[in-house]
Amino acid sequence: MRVISRITLSGKCWTRSATLRSSIRNPNDGVPLLRFAIDHLRRRDDRGGQEKRVATREGSRRDIRISFRGLPTAMRSFDFWRVDVFAARPLEGNPLAVFPRAGGLTDQEMLAITREMNISETTFVLPSSKAGADYRNRIFTPGGELPFAGHPSLGTAYVAFMEGLIPRAEGIVRAHQEVGIGVLPLELEVRSGAVQRVVMTQGQPSVGRTISNVDRLAKALRIKPRDITATNLLPQIASTGIASLQVPIRSLEIVREMDPDLPALGALLKRVSPEAGAYVFAFEAAGDADLHSRGFFPLSRIPEDPATGSAAGACGAYLASNQRLPGKEWFVIEQGIEIGHPSRIEVSVAIERGRPAQVRVAGAVVPIMRGTLMIP
Repeated sequence: MRVISRITLSGKCWTRSATLRSSIRNPNDGVPLLRFAIDHLRRRDDRGGQEKRVATREGSRRDIRISFRGLPTAMRSFDFWRVDVFAARPLEGNPLAVFPRAGGLTDQEMLAITREMNISETTFVLPSSKAGADYRNRIFTPGGELPFAGHPSLGTAYVAFMEGLIPRAEGIVRAHQEVGIGVLPLELEVRSGAVQRVVMTQGQPSVGRTISNVDRLAKALRIKPRDITATNLLPQIASTGIASLQVPIRSLEIVREMDPDLPALGALLKRVSPEAGAYVFAFEAAGDADLHSRGFFPLSRIPEDPATGSAAGACGAYLASNQRLPGKEWFVIEQGIEIGHPSRIEVSVAIERGRPAQVRVAGAVVPIMRGTLMIP
């Protein structure tokens, strides 16, 4: 007997396969069998592999074997949002996928879903066991899970509010998220039921070692060492929960034209932290911002990030430690222009005894899509 066809059906939360075997000499005579198999699978989608003898035209008999090959009888459904963070309008800023009710997903499934979403980060919201936290926020990049990140924190807070995981109210709505580094506070500015702005307090600010010999870094960034040293600052590791290498550059033009050697940059960054990226910036901007930045994260499989809240906060800590903060409570960093996703990140640094004590990052969140993911 020869195989006429293999059918894969999908719908109503189930997937099945059918293999039809027949001694029919004329392949066209197999069409009624195909129709039978489809109807049979629709009617009996709850059964495993089975054989059925059926009568076809002129009373002939044909054997049909339906094989489910161990596939589950039902698909699981998970609703998600797609939002743009640090965006003035849709299709700007940094995109984020948020699964507001992610219970039942394994770590491996979360990573696979993140890669399927094909953007820099995806978050999965779960109940929190930590005192004072409204929810647990698990943050994934295509390279793995992060202990903390900026734009995923803001975007997830927006979705949590819209889904009722944070109490709906007007004015300043305060909430707390649990992330890998602990429980962090959030504020949502709400007017007429719409979230205008989300503010997050980041982790404890710190600055680490300085890179005094910039030759290797400059080569990886494909710029001249003088393009860094002319700022009278040196690159330095900084963190508000996740480390980044802060790299000051002497002009806006050099930052905008930069085309780094990402494998070489990744090899250098690996010495800093498994999740570290290079955050390069100039003390001038294309628009009305105070700084212009670009973020390169080859270790997280992100060639360039449209907006990096964690690195922007670390930049604030770095500038405060070097007494180079803009003279205002909130300063603005523009990012993502080079890759067509202009972003606006607001940063505020509180100083105590001459050192950064607290960093806050804020921005707008714009919803652009809602959908349902279906997996076995």
